[in-house]
Amino acid sequence: MSKSIFKRKRFWLGLAVTIFFLWMVFRKVDMQVLTNALVQANYIWLVPGLIVYLLGYLVRAVRWKYLMKSIKPVSWQRLYPPLILGFMVNNVLPARAGEFVRAYIVGKREGISKSSVFATVVMQRVYDGLVMVLFAVVVLGFFKLPAGPDNSRFVELVNLIIKLTAVLFVLLFAFFFAIITWKEWFTRALSRLTKKLPDSLRQPVEHILHSFIDGLLVLRNRRDSLLALGFSVLAWSGESATYYFVLRAFDVVLPLYAAVMLMALVNLGIMLPSSPGYIGPFEFFGVGTLLLFGVDKSVSLPCILVIHAMVWLPITLWGFYYMWTMKLSFREMEAVSTEGPANE
Repeated sequence: MSKSIFKRKRFWLGLAVTIFFLWMVFRKVDMQVLTNALVQANYIWLVPGLIVYLLGYLVRAVRWKYLMKSIKPVSWQRLYPPLILGFMVNNVLPARAGEFVRAYIVGKREGISKSSVFATVVMQRVYDGLVMVLFAVVVLGFFKLPAGPDNSRFVELVNLIIKLTAVLFVLLFAFFFAIITWKEWFTRALSRLTKKLPDSLRQPVEHILHSFIDGLLVLRNRRDSLLALGFSVLAWSGESATYYFVLRAFDVVLPLYAAVMLMALVNLGIMLPSSPGYIGPFEFFGVGTLLLFGVDKSVSLPCILVIHAMVWLPITLWGFYYMWTMKLSFREMEAVSTEGPANE
């Protein structure tokens, strides 16, 4: 039986990261000022923000449909519940556990390889990373950020994260494209490597690896690949609009590109290990990004707290609803997330 995810070192590492970033964010914060800002906000702005945010998940489901076409045609309506459920699990379990969960659910429901489905999940994350890096680079390249000496270290951190993530996602995309382009060569290379494994492991490992490669076959279809990229841009543009509407609720009037930058840097920042729900890094990178635009912490922190709640709570509740309707237990979700590819 797999070890509980809460008994693993990565959970405690994430918790330590969360505590550190929360300390960085909340130190020297006047709690009375923070409370007043939360009470006095004009929450009517959250209505269009929530609508746009939820529509973004519909767009993601449509994107997943195109990435799945090379494995098996599946309607976006069939993919939508596992998508929401996966994001819910990401919100309540550490280490992006939801990515394994939604691959497991779709593979089981559709009667296809879970490793192939997981490959399409990985491709979604690669597209997401490329789009957020693109957004950040465009903003930095075309708009002058009013950064001052007080946030020079944060600017250095931002530049480092953008460079590292750009290299990571470009290399991942190039590597996956190379695997599909020279599939036969990679298949032979994998066979030579797996021959060194014991007989009891060789066949299941080969099956998982070959199934994963099959899940990348969408990259051979230029039209579907470009559509997936386009839907990625649309989904994250919608989420940027959500951030913009929440800022307006606190009477923070900034250019739209500031909301785009905020969304991109927050989502790149939460790639760091943390406790479930990305608590800590989300607030740190949110407050730091708004400081670049001259927004004081006493104003930016309540904005970020509401944004975080808005992107966490609805999807989490919705995911629990799907877990109930699909008769799945939380223990089963935890087991799937800890076993990962072994679920094949």
